[in-house]
Amino acid sequence: MCIRDSENSDNASAIFESILRRNDKGISEGLKQLSEIHTQNILIVVDQFEELFRFSKYEKAEHKGTRDSVTFINLLIAASKSSGIPIYVVFTMRSDFLGDCTEFRGLPEAINEGQYLIPRMTREERKAAILGPIAVGGANISQSLLARLLNDVGDNPDQLPILQHALMRTWEYWCNNSKSDDVIDLYHYEAIGTMSKALSLHAEEAYFEISDEKGKEICKKIFRSLTEKIDGGRGTRRPCQVKEICDLVEADLNEIKSIIDLFRKPGRSFLMPPADVELKFDTVIDISHESLMRVWERLINWVQEEIESAEIYTRLASSAALYQEGKTGLWRDPELLMAVNWKANHNPNEIWAKRYDPSFQRAINYLEFSQSQKNLSILAAEKKRKAAILRLRIFISVIMLAFCISIYFGITSYSSEKKAKY
Repeated sequence: MCIRDSENSDNASAIFESILRRNDKGISEGLKQLSEIHTQNILIVVDQFEELFRFSKYEKAEHKGTRDSVTFINLLIAASKSSGIPIYVVFTMRSDFLGDCTEFRGLPEAINEGQYLIPRMTREERKAAILGPIAVGGANISQSLLARLLNDVGDNPDQLPILQHALMRTWEYWCNNSKSDDVIDLYHYEAIGTMSKALSLHAEEAYFEISDEKGKEICKKIFRSLTEKIDGGRGTRRPCQVKEICDLVEADLNEIKSIIDLFRKPGRSFLMPPADVELKFDTVIDISHESLMRVWERLINWVQEEIESAEIYTRLASSAALYQEGKTGLWRDPELLMAVNWKANHNPNEIWAKRYDPSFQRAINYLEFSQSQKNLSILAAEKKRKAAILRLRIFISVIMLAFCISIYFGITSYSSEKKAKY
């Protein structure tokens, strides 16, 4: 049975997946079943290929035997070398992830055979990218705004997504606040915060639509769960299933959906999937673009909090392991006080801790035992202090009594001597 003839798309997907997993030539074997494209060239495009390295890291942490990331790479390499069907493989990747390619056998060699480093856009190309969509929309832009945009974007390619977002916001503001024959001008651009603030202000709009403090706390935990910093301090997205987010945040599906929907409704799209996709427990939530992590000030602070929280926990977990082996003692202040405050303020749970160290309960037991021993020490010191105070009071009482007796006998002796004279 050909895959295209299947009446059930789920069955078709299962069949094709089975073919892909059978061996490294799964792509070409699967395509051979689609007889109508035997004579056509096949182009496979994998966008944001660097996400594979994040997925590979997850697989290693989960100690998975057969890693899908390795299978995926082998399928692509084999497909590019297929002689039966003309298959071409293209993937896009940030250049700072090139070094990570050495993790997969055969991938560096494949990259060396066909690597193409996309050059930076020239000023004229950036100008065309700005003017083209505006012209298609039937509007005009002032020369002063055009010059300002070109200067603000500079030569940094990382600024291009931010430019795109700023232009979208400027266009929306112009549509809602100007006549159709008005040019798009500087004050439209400045009203949305310019490139430096537009994305952050837009995200803040969504955040302040959350009406209660509990919802804002859930929002913070959701975004912290979706971001991380990997080796070298590079910020990257960390997609999560809705079920994992619910467990991590300790909130139900409706509470999670209400927050996520604010950040993925049309015109925002800060979170994926798009607004028309129903959220279920197995739905994967992801930040739409890493530029949000670079410019949304609130998220930057949240990510920093996450890093600091993870550092405290990993140190605690490490000390707990060493204590179990008899290689270290219990924590004392100021480390202990810092960890106790961390636990009270962040309320960590096992789902969150699993991202960094699976021995959560051992770490918490170690922390609580350290705190209990500190409390016992405080009680013992308090008893010693009270005993010392009691001894001091007794000593002072004895001295005072002796002093009073001395005065009494002194007065008595003086009175007796005075009577003897008279």
